[in-house]
Amino acid sequence: MENVEVDFAVVGAGFAGLTAAWRLTNVDSPPRMIVLEARPDRVGGRVWTDTLDDGTWLDKGGTWFGPGQEYSYKLAEEMGACTYPTYTDGDSILVLEDGTIVRYAEDFPLDHLFPALGGLAVMEEFAAMAKKLPLDAPWEGTHAAEWDKQTFAAWVDSQLDDSSFALARMALKTIMMGVFCIDTAELSLLDALYLIRSHHGFTRLMSVKGGDQQDRIIGGAQSIANTIASKLGDRIRLGTPVRTIKHDDDSVTVIADNLTVRAKRVIVAIPPTLAGHIQYEPLLPAGRVQLLQRTPVGSVLKVVTVYDEAWWRDDDLTGQSFALADPVGATFDGCTDTGTPGVLISFVFGPNARAFGRLTKEERQQRIVDSLVKRFGSDAADVRLYEEVEWADQQWTQGGMFAHFPTGVLTNYGSLIQEPVGRIHWAGTETSSAFHGSINGAIESGERAAKEVVDAES
Repeated sequence: MENVEVDFAVVGAGFAGLTAAWRLTNVDSPPRMIVLEARPDRVGGRVWTDTLDDGTWLDKGGTWFGPGQEYSYKLAEEMGACTYPTYTDGDSILVLEDGTIVRYAEDFPLDHLFPALGGLAVMEEFAAMAKKLPLDAPWEGTHAAEWDKQTFAAWVDSQLDDSSFALARMALKTIMMGVFCIDTAELSLLDALYLIRSHHGFTRLMSVKGGDQQDRIIGGAQSIANTIASKLGDRIRLGTPVRTIKHDDDSVTVIADNLTVRAKRVIVAIPPTLAGHIQYEPLLPAGRVQLLQRTPVGSVLKVVTVYDEAWWRDDDLTGQSFALADPVGATFDGCTDTGTPGVLISFVFGPNARAFGRLTKEERQQRIVDSLVKRFGSDAADVRLYEEVEWADQQWTQGGMFAHFPTGVLTNYGSLIQEPVGRIHWAGTETSSAFHGSINGAIESGERAAKEVVDAES
């Protein structure tokens, strides 16, 4: 067993942990520091880029940056990474409940999904409710307790209980199922509102141009993490899952496979579910234990299909689609900045992803391709390469895209999300209000945690 003594230890080499570590190397008199990553072969956490032999990169995890996400763009610039816009020239596709295909020119088909004035009014009310929440403490909102008692699904049903609003009701539930990767009966209304508040509105959350899916990274999103890792060098230990954290008034001892680290403080920068699997000695306070027990992650299947050419662009299509009833909930143009080869990104969310998990890979591929053919035409069947990732099957993630809060959790435990436990500090996109749930949120949380530990020791 190797023994190491440092000033600070970081658990997890996703964007939160890497950002914290990078910031710690840029303070006056940089401290001794180590990053422990469970994955044996890469950094990046929930951001994962594969590169083909021809140089084409495939983003299998977190992918996009958008306006207002200043932490993302700043870090990208520091690491010499350049962005390019997601392809948006042409029409996009909406698949209605009955399978009807609708082409639309807008960035997101609000007018098609909410054609009735009543449905649109509920959307506007939802947005207005979100604006009332304090960004950094939604659990302190005037109506927080009331909103946290009900699920998002129950609220939608109560607002759109007339049969004439069936389309709007399904649209709202489908959208939030796609965002949180769960059945919306599992989701607190307050959490849904918090996400909208954190992303500065529903439209920005769902849009490409001017929204959260606007920009991509040349070389793939993981290239930023790879550059940070190269700068940190041997401070990062891959294949080193943390099993136990012992803590007292003077220090922490982080015990991983074949390595024990003694440090002044530790930053735990992994998904809450995984943080809850670590053994803490002494036990964490009851509130923190129960918070970790109550922040589950959903299911998402992300599929990348590669073609010789981006043929949809020739048909004046963006490659973007949204479906109400089809299990393939959304698609995007996934091409590199050169536009060649053609790449489509497809998502299967929540209950649909769990159902797909019971199929064979061949059956899943056939279902995905059939859906793409229905939307975009027969060229979609000429797949050169099919790649898929079910994030719930990833040992060191166990779900995607980020954790959600069921009813009652934010109001009872929300104030503990960022609160250190003695010398244990917390990071991760779930702890951030700066575009909560995004890469930007992860980066911001790493910045905050790094400042916390430095300030605590100064």
